[in-house]
Amino acid sequence: MASTSVASAAVIVAAGLAALLTAGHRDQGEQIRELTRQLSDLQAERADDARAGAPLPLPRGRALQASGGALPFTLASDYGVVGDSMADDGPALQAAIDAASAGDSGGIVLLPPGVFLTLQPLVVPGGVTLQGMGYGSSPLAIQFDAGGTTIAASLGVYCGTDYAVKMVGHDASLRDLAVYDWPYEHGPHDSGCEATQAAGGVVVRADGKLVESVNLSNVFIYYFLGGAALSLIATNNAGIGYSNFQNVRLRHAKTGVKLYADDIGTGSNGGKSFVNLTMFTISLHSTNSFLGGSISGGGFDYGIHATGPGDCNDNKFYGMSIGMSDSEVAHVYVTGSTTNVRLNDIRLEADSKSLDRPIVIVDDSSYGNVMNGILGHTHIQANLNRNPGIDFLSQKSVGLDPAPANMFWNDGFNGYDEANRKMPGWTLGGTNAIITILDDAEYLYPGHHAIHVDKLSYGGPFKLMADETLLVPGHDFVTFGVFARSSVAGSISAAMRYTSGSITSSGSHSGSGQWEFIGMTGLYDKTAPYFYFSITGDVDLTAPTLTFGQAPARPGASFLSSSGARMSGTFTQGMAVGLPPAPEANQYYWVLPKTEGNVFVIDVHGNPIRTIIRLNHSGADRFPRGTVITLMFEEAGTRVKHSAYIKLKNNQDFVSVPNSSITLVTKGSASWYEVSRNA
Repeated sequence: MASTSVASAAVIVAAGLAALLTAGHRDQGEQIRELTRQLSDLQAERADDARAGAPLPLPRGRALQASGGALPFTLASDYGVVGDSMADDGPALQAAIDAASAGDSGGIVLLPPGVFLTLQPLVVPGGVTLQGMGYGSSPLAIQFDAGGTTIAASLGVYCGTDYAVKMVGHDASLRDLAVYDWPYEHGPHDSGCEATQAAGGVVVRADGKLVESVNLSNVFIYYFLGGAALSLIATNNAGIGYSNFQNVRLRHAKTGVKLYADDIGTGSNGGKSFVNLTMFTISLHSTNSFLGGSISGGGFDYGIHATGPGDCNDNKFYGMSIGMSDSEVAHVYVTGSTTNVRLNDIRLEADSKSLDRPIVIVDDSSYGNVMNGILGHTHIQANLNRNPGIDFLSQKSVGLDPAPANMFWNDGFNGYDEANRKMPGWTLGGTNAIITILDDAEYLYPGHHAIHVDKLSYGGPFKLMADETLLVPGHDFVTFGVFARSSVAGSISAAMRYTSGSITSSGSHSGSGQWEFIGMTGLYDKTAPYFYFSITGDVDLTAPTLTFGQAPARPGASFLSSSGARMSGTFTQGMAVGLPPAPEANQYYWVLPKTEGNVFVIDVHGNPIRTIIRLNHSGADRFPRGTVITLMFEEAGTRVKHSAYIKLKNNQDFVSVPNSSITLVTKGSASWYEVSRNA
């Protein structure tokens, strides 16, 4: 009866565990631990029964049975694991994993609390979850009596040549456990391995195949000073994608996270492997995400090391703390023309790193990196024009956002000379199109004409492009496009010469008959920049825009900047009234309102016989250097006198006649110089 009741209770507890593990993982850790404690007690009773000669209700190596069939997990203890940090549990652990993979005992291997020494790497195939009971009460180092689940990778077996845990298939998972290299003088397996180290901790490995949806959750990886604590490695035309790493803590390692893809092999993607977004036989878009967690401790060359030559891009890190006191190379190191990372709300600190050593290094070959959050200590070494998404702001480093000035200076399509087929600011390549200006009712934006391009049936594509070479050596990215409306599918696309020298083009118009924005962004060839719109069908166009940098397009507005401006439309200046001095003031010293405009209508209060010797003489009233003003006189008789402060042409005074004017410019002092007069 005792054995029967133990068996029934074990089934109930196991069923509860199964329900929790299959229903979801979040916020269930304590419930799982409580049920596991109950199950451990029942298994102890079963061991007592076995020693007393009673039949075993839970035979070793088989799934627990409930009324609904096999429970979807495997008890590692049924395969002989000890968990005392002394016995080699590797064969028993691998046997439990293999049984789970075979499907005869469920896909979840449940580890009780303990320290499990393995003298062999554990290989976790697709569909198998290794489920522990947490990693104990110490968040910074393993304590053998902390009540958690620990897998110890023995130095005596690895001797620097292998990884502790290998994730090699779809949906392989580790949950609620610790994985660490054997750093202590503890037990008989220390002998002979004191000078050796494991090659790494946990590796997600894809070799000649695709590995997706790997999951690590609440995992502590510790003391892998001979390699990377966590690696994602794709080789031989392989790929890793859609994987998720939640609350993974990495402490004391040579590298925290290593991301690597090679370009060896054959295939439709040119033989390149990938870790995240690339091409694998067919078009594949994937995301590896790292949520929370931290990298801390010592011994690091790198915190995150992402490298090609394969496609190793767009791996996302959210809310991670990368806080080692120092790193031999950098906390974050990115290299490769198809490699980048996206670090969002990251905390980067290195309180022992000297100020002349960067905390982040992005090789010049890499572009499109995104980094933001808190940056403490030192600085970033990167080409920020190739990486405008690096937005850290600190006392040591700042991000860089290019000015949003539209380089298509005649973006309003103004001044079109239909007879001579010329438009300021534009080259109208070829004679195989007829251009007309549409009615104002077709405008999308004020002041921006819409044009119709009637594409003729000969001569290939019609090219619309700027009339001058657009080159800003300080930038690497360009964004450009135009609003287009057409009923012809593929009638227009944007095209440019890429940094490699080849021509690349945007998506084309769908032929919907509606306004669509046709544009693109990319690295441009700075030796021979070339941007144009390729037109193969009838199309209406308006509001073209070209800005440098990697940012969304901004059609519909032309910008003035401190570096200059060109305009094809109307430029409107402010007009104000210039009044004579107050009666108690010097009647020769006039003061114009300097913030109200550049054109001043002089109001002489009915007495035009006045003399102006100085303008805005006081420092507070002076106009900035280069300011041009025009004084307009409706009545005759007012004199602007040539003097040391108003220098006039040929030293001749200006005397107003009805509806006359004089234009002056200042050098920023109290002195003015004549530009022109109309008198």
